[in-house]
Amino acid sequence: MDMDLTVLASAWLRLVVCVLFLPLQWTESLTLLQTSALCQDKPCQNRAVCREAPSDFLCQCQLPAPVLPSTRCDSSNALCQLSICQGNATCQPTGAHPGELVCQCEPGLLGQDCHSSAQVCAKGLCGDSAQCLAVQDRSPGYACICQEGYTGSSCEKKVDHCSPNPCRNRAICRSRRDGPTCFCVPGFQGKHCEIEVNECVSWPCRNGATCLDKIGHYICLCRPGYTGSSCELQIDECQSQPCLHGGSCHDHINGFSCTCLAGFQGERCETNIDECSDQPCQNGALCVDEINSYRCDCSQTNFTGVHCEIPPPPCWSQPCLNGALCEDKNGNYTCSCWPGFEGRNCETDVSECDSSPCVNEGTCIELSWKTLYGTESLLPTRYNPRHASGFICKCPPGFSGALCEQNTTACTTNPCHNGATCEDFLGSYKCICLSESQVLYGGRNCSEPLVGCEGHECQNGAACMPFLSEGVHGYSCICQPGYTGSYCQTSTVFSFETIGGFLHLQTPLLGAETYFNITLSFRTVLENTVLFQRGSEGVTLSLELQETHLLLDLRSDPQPNATSWTLTLPQDVSDGEWHTVEAVLGEGTLLLQLLEPCQDGENCSSIAQVETSALELESALQSTFVGGSDEGGGSGSFIGCMRDLFVDSQLMVPEDWLSSSVVNVVQGCSHHDRCLSGPCENHGKCVNLWQGYQCLCPRPYVGQNCAEEYVTARFGQEDSASYAVFTITDQLESDTFYLSMFLRTRKESGLLVLLANSTTEYLQMWLEKGKLMVQVNNLKTLMGKSLVNDGEIHFVCITVKEGTMTLQESDHEFGATDVQPVSVQFEDVLYVGGLLDGTETAFGGYFKGCLQDLRLNERKLEFFPRDASGMSYRPDNMVDVTPGCTSGDSCSKSPCQNGGMCFSLWDDFTCNCPPNTTGQHCEEVRWCELDPCPPQATCRALNQGYECISNVTFQDNTTLVYHGNGLISRHLTSIVFSIRTRKHNAAVLHAESGSDFVTVSIQDGFLVLELLSGLPSSSSLSPVTLHSPRPVADGEWHVVELLMARPWANSSQWIMVPLDENDEPTISDSMTGNLDFLREGVDILLGGLGPESDCNLIGCLSNVEIGGIVLPYYGPTEVRFPRIQEEKFNKISEEPVQTGCVGKVVCESNPCLHGGICDDHFNLFQCFCLPGWGGERCELNTNTCASNPCQHGYCSVQDLSYSCTCESGYTGTNCEVKVNICAGHECANGGTCLHGFNSYSCLCPDRFTGPYCNTRIEEAPWYVVVRSVPPKLPVSICGDEQQNYTCFNGGNCSDTNMMCDCLPGFSGHWCELDLDECKSNPCLNGGYCQNMVNKFQCVCEMTFAGETCEVDLNAENVSSDLLLSISLVSVLLLLVLFGVATALVVTLNRRATRGTYSPSRQEKEGSRVEMWNIVQPPPMERLI
Repeated sequence: MDMDLTVLASAWLRLVVCVLFLPLQWTESLTLLQTSALCQDKPCQNRAVCREAPSDFLCQCQLPAPVLPSTRCDSSNALCQLSICQGNATCQPTGAHPGELVCQCEPGLLGQDCHSSAQVCAKGLCGDSAQCLAVQDRSPGYACICQEGYTGSSCEKKVDHCSPNPCRNRAICRSRRDGPTCFCVPGFQGKHCEIEVNECVSWPCRNGATCLDKIGHYICLCRPGYTGSSCELQIDECQSQPCLHGGSCHDHINGFSCTCLAGFQGERCETNIDECSDQPCQNGALCVDEINSYRCDCSQTNFTGVHCEIPPPPCWSQPCLNGALCEDKNGNYTCSCWPGFEGRNCETDVSECDSSPCVNEGTCIELSWKTLYGTESLLPTRYNPRHASGFICKCPPGFSGALCEQNTTACTTNPCHNGATCEDFLGSYKCICLSESQVLYGGRNCSEPLVGCEGHECQNGAACMPFLSEGVHGYSCICQPGYTGSYCQTSTVFSFETIGGFLHLQTPLLGAETYFNITLSFRTVLENTVLFQRGSEGVTLSLELQETHLLLDLRSDPQPNATSWTLTLPQDVSDGEWHTVEAVLGEGTLLLQLLEPCQDGENCSSIAQVETSALELESALQSTFVGGSDEGGGSGSFIGCMRDLFVDSQLMVPEDWLSSSVVNVVQGCSHHDRCLSGPCENHGKCVNLWQGYQCLCPRPYVGQNCAEEYVTARFGQEDSASYAVFTITDQLESDTFYLSMFLRTRKESGLLVLLANSTTEYLQMWLEKGKLMVQVNNLKTLMGKSLVNDGEIHFVCITVKEGTMTLQESDHEFGATDVQPVSVQFEDVLYVGGLLDGTETAFGGYFKGCLQDLRLNERKLEFFPRDASGMSYRPDNMVDVTPGCTSGDSCSKSPCQNGGMCFSLWDDFTCNCPPNTTGQHCEEVRWCELDPCPPQATCRALNQGYECISNVTFQDNTTLVYHGNGLISRHLTSIVFSIRTRKHNAAVLHAESGSDFVTVSIQDGFLVLELLSGLPSSSSLSPVTLHSPRPVADGEWHVVELLMARPWANSSQWIMVPLDENDEPTISDSMTGNLDFLREGVDILLGGLGPESDCNLIGCLSNVEIGGIVLPYYGPTEVRFPRIQEEKFNKISEEPVQTGCVGKVVCESNPCLHGGICDDHFNLFQCFCLPGWGGERCELNTNTCASNPCQHGYCSVQDLSYSCTCESGYTGTNCEVKVNICAGHECANGGTCLHGFNSYSCLCPDRFTGPYCNTRIEEAPWYVVVRSVPPKLPVSICGDEQQNYTCFNGGNCSDTNMMCDCLPGFSGHWCELDLDECKSNPCLNGGYCQNMVNKFQCVCEMTFAGETCEVDLNAENVSSDLLLSISLVSVLLLLVLFGVATALVVTLNRRATRGTYSPSRQEKEGSRVEMWNIVQPPPMERLI
């Protein structure tokens, strides 16, 4: 009955769907009929074909009219009329953009009516990336060849390969030049993202987990005991720390075990073992149970020990008093008393106050008096027997200290005022008043203002210091350095202004043990001088300046070998500033000390131990000389100022000195720096001499202020032969030879200095090519590095020292060379500027220029002496040497050419040249700035003259003839040119003279050189033949270079330079001569062999250069100025040349078909075809996908064919065959095949499971009641018009194609697989596992219980009462279940025959059911 009702319901549902589906089919047919009716009215004119569109129609005009969408080609559209093209032209579409036309001239009818001159091609018209070609006889005269991925007349549009979108499954499409690119969402792959990625293929789930494939990811259903995204982690049951009391947890799969610490037991170590159960404690002590141990509490007994078994010791009764420490010894005890106590039990207090230690009636309090603690403030707060030893004194008022010994009455009342400091002093006090403040105070308490400085008489900037003495106010003067006296009125400053001054002092006998000391301040600029000398005979003590440093010298005797002690200080004290120095001798010590100013710390003094016992110091050091001595002479005399001179600590005041003891010493110090006014001229260095100055003049300047200079000697004025001769009149005895001078010249060569004796010339200095040359002893020659003939003044110096010669030029010193010593002897002769014999060829001739300050060692060689100095030589003879460094008139000879203006310089001139001329004499004309060449040519400037450079085009009848002008002097050893041609056999250049000839030609496309040159009698010479390694007749430019391998030789091999960087040079096998026979009288033919020859060149040539001389393309009448170069070839033929490189008009016939664009490649064309066309002339249709051959897929062009990428569920060449996934399925035991996405799945019947339903579900034991029909969850119908599918077991439709979102416990594309939670055998002890939805249930045997049957009911710890209770409850539950099952079966049978129809979930949610796909209802739906 149930089966019949199901069949009827299914048939009824099919009928409803068909009724709804037929009107939809009829509506679609009606729409197609209406669309087709648009073209039935024949709206297109002029034989245009009507094409259907989704919502409109299109007219496809027949050629030559353009194809215009939604256009009827009526007469109002000007583009469909042919009148826009004039004359014999036809209207053609460009093919670059719909509706764009060009005018195509008919062959042979070129004319202005066809606009043949409109060949405009501009990059801006086509954009930056497209190629623009000129299109002859078309308007606008150009066409754009678009790069791949662009279209439009100006390539302004990008080709959109994403319309329509070829990408599947929500992929993002991006249009590229080579086609669409699909960016897949996660979970899909393939060119069009049509393949769903099965993430479970790689078995990502571990530990026996089940993998569920999702879109872009996967889900792993883990076995019990595992977790993680891939079930890679074992669940750590120990993570919750189930083991108590520090037990160690051991993780197992889906379980754990505990290892308990000692003292605990139980499954989770929850039970603490009672160690006190054996009562281990003795003598009534309390036992305290602890972890794995116990403790005996002996506090309530007198016993000790672990178990309270040891009786108490003698110290237990605490016999020791006053905190003493008790120590047990062999059944007895001893007490260790703290300080202050004694006795066996430390019971006796030692009395520290019995000796009455406190004075001044102070009260003694012992620290052991416990009763006073808390009441006596001097005692601590609490009593401590450990610190009870000692006493403290309680002092009466006015006394303090540990024993009350200090009287504190004086300063406690603060008697001192105005910031003074109070100090106790002999039972009273003393006030220390402030010494630095605006108002000073004095008196006993510093309370009385000091007014002694009011109206004081301190002089010379002295500071006044007031005081108060016995009630009387007064003051004292603190003098500035250089003054003394009660009012600082006496000056202690004195000066030594002239050489030979001194001060002589006599000191009395003071005894042998007295210190000898002198202290003084001084200022001077002398680097070497004497400050003082003490002692004149025998022992002397002197203080000097040596090289600006202080030096103290003690000598036992004036003899040189006498015993001496010397001290020095490093400071520079000759700077004209004040310095104070002290010298001390006493008790075997010699001290030198710089007092002020000195910033060097330890370097400000120096000390030495001396042996003075044998010296009679007290008698020898009575006499002291300051600044000099009475012996006279200026050596070492002091010039400067001194002040504050102390001799043996006694101040020496100048006004007290006797006149007999003072020589040239004046009071005061009048000094200023004589160099501040800058008296030295010409960069002279000024030296301050205290009372004057000295100028150190640089060469060549002399005089007191360096204002004069040595007279310059002029040689070669007006190109005369000038020279001077000096004779050495004394013996120059020196180990160093030194020769120097100042030099100025513009001449490159000439003799400067020559030294000679009676036998030889042993030193020469001359100019050679503008550089200095020096030769010594006719052996070694040294050359300067820089040019000195630039008209500037140069300092020149030669030094020969210790066998080494060095040359110096200005500030540069050049390399040295080893030479023999140079010795200048008496009566040797020195020649300057030239020799007496008039030889002009030696050393480059006579010198022309100026010499100044010529010196030989320390002797001056003065051409025009200033004075009669004995340190100079005068010339014996001078010829045409004049004083001063004057210049001749270089412009008198009019050296400037071409109208240049001359300006004189020193021994030179400069030309101010007119425009377009250059050179020192304006001799060079810049011809190219005058534009001498025709507009098509480029001017190339030569050393003299110019050439016009251009490319020319040669036709069949073009041959140029050239002759050399007869003035060519160079050797012609090369031929260089560039060529462009497509002719395979042609003569490029030919010339012959007698047996000599040269031919450059093209033979079978290769460049060939044939050359024979040389003497006819030379049998070793033979014609040279060279072939290029690759063809040159390819329409491209090629650079040709033909060279002699050895251009300096009479005969040589010839080389052809590689035409390409990958080629090797081509070298001839034989040898021949050069091309000198072309210099004169030979016809040089260029471009062919004559008008009638078949070998004339068709192509282009650059200028041909023979030996670097150009063959010109323009004659004298074709250029604006004559070619004035000396070496040149002249053009003999008068025919003009065609400038530029122009080929035939190969695109005139429009050879490219189907709208292709013709590109001229020099006598060859190339077609750029529109998309969809190919071939040499665009004659092949390459758009094989234009007919949309792929029915259920995407078409891609493969050369001249195509390939189809099929949609899911289709196959075949054109994707025309629908794939039946379930054909040949392997579902067993009645399993139903479910169509899927490129796969299928098996829906298994009851009692079977597995991917192919080939695994039988285990039979349940007899005591397990299993429902005959397992519960079923609702289903969902999903999909679209093309495909639909069913989601089982409560699965929901997914956004991903052909996929379901499953509830927990189910898997598969359609949630058809119920995960078997019993697969891991979770039930223990023989329990039966019953698989349920997303869980399992264990049915245990009678003697086991628990969730996984883990509890053994027969265990000893389970009481019989509990077992009996469980058994009774189980029997009652079974009886109740049996009764309920019986009633339910009866009720169901009654409702099946008497009930009404109950709709399924699928019928209630009819919106989810698509009517175009009829499916079987789910198994759980039935009539009840």
